[in-house]
Amino acid sequence: MPALKFCANISWLFTELPDFSKRIYAAASAGFDAVEAAWLYDSDLSELQKAKEATRVEVVLINTPP
Repeated sequence: MPALKFCANISWLFTELPDFSKRIYAAASAGFDAVEAAWLYDSDLSELQKAKEATRVEVVLINTPP
């Protein structure tokens, strides 16, 4: 059986960092290879992209409004 893989939900983790792009860096520093998030609607897409590329963290889920 393959090992379980976990991703960091940056909507719930690293809340001391108001900027979601900084939370991607924090997740990578904590050893996560992937992140998921909700409530990214006010985030700067280019900053999120820079953080994703710099850390090589995979974004596996972004929740959207119903």
